Amino acid sequence: MKLQITTAPDSNTLRMAGDLDIYSVEQAREALLAHLAEKTGIDLNLDGVETCDAAGMQLLLATHRSAVAAGKAFTIRNPVPAIEQCGESLGLGPESRQPHNPGGL
Repeated sequence: MKLQITTAPDSNTLRMAGDLDIYSVEQAREALLAHLAEKTGIDLNLDGVETCDAAGMQLLLATHRSAVAAGKAFTIRNPVPAIEQCGESLGLGPESRQPHNPGGL
């Protein structure tokens, strides 16, 4: 399924549905950047995402970074299992938030 992006009028909400993958990230990137330029932040609803790959996850991380750099809010709502599984397969699961101890102590 192709990625569909809809925005709620007069709000920061943007909803994605379909495949967030290497084939759709350019379209999604343009929509996210335009939304971020016009709004005070992004409230990203991912409840319609069916698949996500590394390119899709990279886009979400880059959008977060862009929002923070611009001093704008960034929220992800309803991350479906496809998003969570992609993050975990890339080492971005809950265990990656544990303190890092390089000395092993």
